[in-house]
Amino acid sequence: MNKKKFQKNLRYGTNSVIFTIAVVGVVILINLMLGSSKLKWDLTRDKIYSLSEEGQNALKNVNEEVEILFFAEPSDSIAMDVNQLYENMHSVNDKISMQILDPMKNPSLVNEYQIDSMYTSVVSSSKRTKQIPAYDLIRTNYETGEQYFDGEGSLIQAILDVTAEKQTKVYILEGHGEFQKDQDLLVLSSLLEQKGVLVESYSLTGKTSLPEDADIIYIIGPQIDYTSEEIDVLKAYLDKGGKMVLAFNYYTEGEKLNNLKELSAAYGITVEDNILTDPNRNYSGDEETLIPEYVYHEIIEKLEEDRIATIIPRARGLSVNENSDMAANVVLQTSEENPIAIASEKELDDTKKTQLFVIGNAFFAHDQVIGLAGNSEIFFGALKWFSTDSAVVDIPPKTYTSEPLVLIGSQALLIFGISVLLIPLFVFIFGGMIYFRRRSL
Repeated sequence: MNKKKFQKNLRYGTNSVIFTIAVVGVVILINLMLGSSKLKWDLTRDKIYSLSEEGQNALKNVNEEVEILFFAEPSDSIAMDVNQLYENMHSVNDKISMQILDPMKNPSLVNEYQIDSMYTSVVSSSKRTKQIPAYDLIRTNYETGEQYFDGEGSLIQAILDVTAEKQTKVYILEGHGEFQKDQDLLVLSSLLEQKGVLVESYSLTGKTSLPEDADIIYIIGPQIDYTSEEIDVLKAYLDKGGKMVLAFNYYTEGEKLNNLKELSAAYGITVEDNILTDPNRNYSGDEETLIPEYVYHEIIEKLEEDRIATIIPRARGLSVNENSDMAANVVLQTSEENPIAIASEKELDDTKKTQLFVIGNAFFAHDQVIGLAGNSEIFFGALKWFSTDSAVVDIPPKTYTSEPLVLIGSQALLIFGISVLLIPLFVFIFGGMIYFRRRSL
């Protein structure tokens, strides 16, 4: 090799090494700058590492100090996800603080808060303390085995609960053959309690009033009619700005629920003596098991936005009572526009309104059915519509499971042609051009 050619090769080689070092240096510098910057992009499909708009809006309204204790080994992957969630929440509201505590190194706190599992959270304010068990943070679909991270929904709801001036209290009435809180409505009660709602059962038998702290009354599936005196108690409650969910069983011949029907009619909703069918929107071909259409209303706003169906088995018909001074609106209906659920309200003053939500079916709230589709969301939507003092967030859990990419038609051929043919061909041609150019120098 002659001296001139050696020098030329050395010069090109040196330039290549310097260029490579410069590129690597720039990449490292950019990564260091981005790592120290608060500017981040979440490119995951479900925005796993970002706060939802609803979550951000809820946190902005928190005006007092909140402390979160999260019991887990700090280097654990779940703990790292919770820490990222905390950083996102702290960036919205710096009144929120968090410590990740290793249970093995903090036995006194474990004993104080009675922690019995990893990934348990304790959320505290000056008003109250709430504990979030691990199964609320990491939810599992036992049919598919898929796990969901519900950190945002459960932690933000807990923050709202411990800072609320007052917790919403629901009384489930019993004593007339209704579904019972501790037997038939265990799932519903648990779901409401996860939203920070206090749930108790109550019997009107022999009573002359409802509890003073009753924010919402549930009557779910009565089989025996209420007495005239009991109806007067319910009317007095509603007339003072009460909120009520009244869910009837499907119609059976010979039933005697005239007083309850008259109560409903007095507030704008007529209960029909029939069973609805729908040949177009039904579940598994059963025309009496309805998949309702949504009519725009705050109660089903979330269901409509997320396109989540509900399943209502054997509903009776309802209609709007035009002779009432209540403002009644259909919420759920069949494809033939037969009402299944109606919400009725009346403004009393600037702070109070009477609100009644009547559904022509009660079984959808039963433990056996409420987990289907979006059935439980109806109750969460009703909580928001009732506008009680305790805020409720409805943030869906997020999954790490990748969604399979389904290629349609010519998409597979197009991707094959670009990745297997065109890109290698371009590299080959461009490399050849550089090679022959350098040889000519």
